[in-house]
Amino acid sequence: MKPNLPHPSRHALGFSLMEMLIVIALIGIMVNMVLFNFGGARSGAEDSRDRRNAQEIATVAACANAAGADFVVTGDEEATVYNLVVGASPADGVFKGKTFKVPPMEDAALHGAMKFLALQDHELVYQHQP
Repeated sequence: MKPNLPHPSRHALGFSLMEMLIVIALIGIMVNMVLFNFGGARSGAEDSRDRRNAQEIATVAACANAAGADFVVTGDEEATVYNLVVGASPADGVFKGKTFKVPPMEDAALHGAMKFLALQDHELVYQHQP
């Protein structure tokens, strides 16, 4: 004789299609929120990279200026930075023949660093705020 067990109901067999769609939609919303937050972190990392590059360019500019290299193009920060990318050498003095040059950077990195550089009194300087 078989035991008299109740038949499982429809819900006991698994999840309904509606329940699965709701769970998938909620997962999608949470993934979008996480990706949106990481987008801000990436922007912050790029900003930090640009600041660091600008500080490095300003340091090379200060050293070249102190050594007597003529690399500044009055009123044109971009041309001044380009002169440092190519390299600047003093015409006389202790550092005559030595080249002051910015380490290799991609064009996008140089362009990003330009936001934090300015010409003041014939010197290329770093500005904390763009």
